[in-house]
Amino acid sequence: MNFKSTLVGKCNFVLITLIIFSIFSANGQSLSPKLRFVQPKLISGIDGQKHATYKFSNVVEGIDAYIEIADLKNGARLVNIDDSTLGYYDAWQPTIGGPSTYGTSCIKWEITFKTALNVDYTFPLLDLSAVDIDGDNVRVREFIDMEKASSYDLPTIVPSLLTISNVDEDDDTNENEGTNVTGLRVLGPILNRTNIDTTSLDVRINFHFINISKIKLSLGSQIDNNGTSGSIATDRYNSLYFKSISNIVNTLGVKYRSFEAYALNSSSVNISWATESETNNDHFEIERSFDQKDFSTAALIFGPEANTGLNKYSFVDKVKGLSDHKVVYYRLKQIDIDGQVTYSAVKMVRFNSASKVFMKVYPNPYVSKINIKFYNDGGSKAQLRLVNATGQVVCANESRISKGDNEMELKNISSNPSGLYIVDLIVDGNLITSQKVFKQ
Repeated sequence: MNFKSTLVGKCNFVLITLIIFSIFSANGQSLSPKLRFVQPKLISGIDGQKHATYKFSNVVEGIDAYIEIADLKNGARLVNIDDSTLGYYDAWQPTIGGPSTYGTSCIKWEITFKTALNVDYTFPLLDLSAVDIDGDNVRVREFIDMEKASSYDLPTIVPSLLTISNVDEDDDTNENEGTNVTGLRVLGPILNRTNIDTTSLDVRINFHFINISKIKLSLGSQIDNNGTSGSIATDRYNSLYFKSISNIVNTLGVKYRSFEAYALNSSSVNISWATESETNNDHFEIERSFDQKDFSTAALIFGPEANTGLNKYSFVDKVKGLSDHKVVYYRLKQIDIDGQVTYSAVKMVRFNSASKVFMKVYPNPYVSKINIKFYNDGGSKAQLRLVNATGQVVCANESRISKGDNEMELKNISSNPSGLYIVDLIVDGNLITSQKVFKQ
């Protein structure tokens, strides 16, 4: 962020920051609290309309968060104030819809923190990590406008795909009425990152606040006129985690290369993962849930006797009654020899979709070609696209398909640079599913 300040102002800012850090360290407290946004209640206004206010109780012990819709811009609409069916249960995850016309639309929000006595509460330090600011692989980009953050940082392990610029926001508070304040616009790529995952470092940003009792921000989407055609995803899923998230991934005993879960058909799910290294690992437990709250063990998988570098695991869940549910969630519980436990991100699998198309991509990582197997129960024509990290389609293949099992491939791709890619499956012009692949 660009701040206009004198040398004395900068020194004062650093001094205040050091004092705050020293006070918290002396008291043995966490430098930044972890807030928990669950089970919101509409306490005033009309749901989804301007000035509607939602209360999240006890985001931290004794402190409530009040989230108000300050404005809806250019046709934006609230689909869900907090959808926890994907991503992270403790994060605030609103779903925001918008028109399919070119341009931007957004919802402006005001988040106020209060004590149980309804008195404004100021956090000396507060972190907010915005996860998965991406696009729909066609024309849509998500964005966040953030006012008055003290600073921000981007993960540095991989190059960021986010574009950050200054933007003027109307400040309609009484003391500043009629003025503009400078905030940040964080614009995501058109590239879609499948699922909501804090390890997608290239589409994540961390904001930091000092002495904050109210946060003003906008969440929305931008539709580019880039010449592409096809349906677009105007309902955008946002994930804001109010805690500090390390920029370092997989510092624990097991370093994951991938973790995937997908439906093989309407009654079975394939769970697969690969590890690059395992230190002190004893075994994995695959855990299943139908509500993302209560998980039970679906399978127990032991690690290899010898760590060969890249270790691959898979399991097919065929538990009776699986097809009775529209959504099922999976996570990995990894147990060390000394009993320490860590959990993976949660993966969601949907059943009974309108298209009933299920996809498996292999090998992953790939070298020269990719094979795709999928089950189709309704489409007539399929297109495969391989998309690089900048959203460019680097390979495509189109074919007629039949009902049942189908196989296609993407070949002559050995010259692609090493890194992360996305395989899109499009059936009858509709994007059905996407999966991450790595080029060795």
